[in-house]
Amino acid sequence: MLTSNREKFTTIMNNKLHVWLDEKPHSVESHTAQCTLFFKDRQIWGPVGCHANTEQLKEAIEKADHRFALTVEPRSKSIEGHTRYISVKSHGKVLLDKLSTHNNM
Repeated sequence: MLTSNREKFTTIMNNKLHVWLDEKPHSVESHTAQCTLFFKDRQIWGPVGCHANTEQLKEAIEKADHRFALTVEPRSKSIEGHTRYISVKSHGKVLLDKLSTHNNM
């Protein structure tokens, strides 16, 4: 789904979905959920630790392209560092702007 370019990358699927990362100052945040990304009911990424605010990413991706589904489930707390922001755009409209995340998204 996404390339391995860790500085900034883009994916475009049927001109519906544009996802990219931007650098951000390092922060340490706790993860209390686990997320898994599906495309047409097939798992394509995860499961990985995430935050309750990942619901914002879920809503943006699913609004942009209904073929994607992101599950967010509770899990035990862990502490991890973030060095990137993730953003989502669809049909020229930004649906998610700079949600704190990891460089491996």
